[in-house]
Amino acid sequence: MCHKALNYIKKGGPGRSSTSGGLILNISDTLHYTASWYQIHVAVAKSAVDAVTINLALQWCTDYDIKVNGIAQGSIGDTASMHKLGPEEISNKNREYMPLYKLGEKYDIAMAALYLASDAGW
Repeated sequence: MCHKALNYIKKGGPGRSSTSGGLILNISDTLHYTASWYQIHVAVAKSAVDAVTINLALQWCTDYDIKVNGIAQGSIGDTASMHKLGPEEISNKNREYMPLYKLGEKYDIAMAALYLASDAGW
């Protein structure tokens, strides 16, 4: 998908100015940083998203002036995965390992994405 979008988001592409490129913002997870029971499919997919993100950031920022960034959030409350993977365990037992001592919220991810997509995120 990124490759197909390249001509439209690179500096000087159709509809773009000749002074700046566009933005690619990938959203991943931190689940693959450690082992998790029955989540190999998620770990592989998220590892691939991270690899694409860092390699595109290196290559396309330099070559095409495209900003490439990623958000890798931890546990987000009130999501399907949290209901499936046991929110009580994560909410209570592991709370002391969470930097803010609470689960993240969907709003947190939305605000991070908004910031990275804005001029302030450059």
